Amino acid sequence: MLNAFGRFARSSAAALLLLATGTVAVEAQTLDAVLKRGKILVGVNIASPPFGTTDARMEPDGYDVDIARMLAKDLGVQLEIVSVTNENRIPTLLTGKADVIAATLQITPERAKSVLFTSPYGMHQSMVIGPPELKVASLADLAGKRVGVSRGSAYANILAQANIPGMQLVQFADDSANLNALVAGQVDAAGTVSYLAAELKKRYPEKGFEQKVKLTDNVYAMGVRRGDLDFQRWVNTFLFVNILNGKIGQTYEKWMGDSWKTLPPF
Repeated sequence: MLNAFGRFARSSAAALLLLATGTVAVEAQTLDAVLKRGKILVGVNIASPPFGTTDARMEPDGYDVDIARMLAKDLGVQLEIVSVTNENRIPTLLTGKADVIAATLQITPERAKSVLFTSPYGMHQSMVIGPPELKVASLADLAGKRVGVSRGSAYANILAQANIPGMQLVQFADDSANLNALVAGQVDAAGTVSYLAAELKKRYPEKGFEQKVKLTDNVYAMGVRRGDLDFQRWVNTFLFVNILNGKIGQTYEKWMGDSWKTLPPF
């Protein structure tokens, strides 16, 4: 009886160890797979300058691309940029087409149901902008107005949830199409973010575009798959070290034309 009990105890302990080992393997799956593959797949929206754009050779460039290059270098693997949009960036991650997404992904409780956020690596402000003749001082003043947004963006969700009577939310595929519509007069105002608003003012100073309503401060992070804690910890370590040594701050200032802002703890 004792021998039988001993065998049962040993087999139970082995099963528990196997279960625990299996759990760790699941958590470490992406990190191990990337190291074995020798290449990391980073989802970036290359139609969202200055975060993602293309250079004179039509190669990916921008803030998120530079961060992805730094990440791949520190990991000791090659980099492959996977082009995403605001709308498909999370599905691209969840279907395994990207190992991590670096695409101005604002930290929100709703998105945290689908992805595991890393530590932040930047912050900007979302707002509604328009021409000087547009008299808007609050969200309520957008009633009856056509307001352009980039489909899937955080500010699009804020405006949609505001339930403003008579406001027509006009959705575009990306930020460029949205702001071009504002310039062309196809919409009365546009939801956007601070760095794009500043760039628009530089390109079209004669239009006099100005901020009408501040929506929120956006803190953005990278996203990995839920449960991928080992990989998340490695990315967090990468961000911590490169924020501390100033490399990420210098990259931010290079692309944003603005000083690096101390990020809130997460």
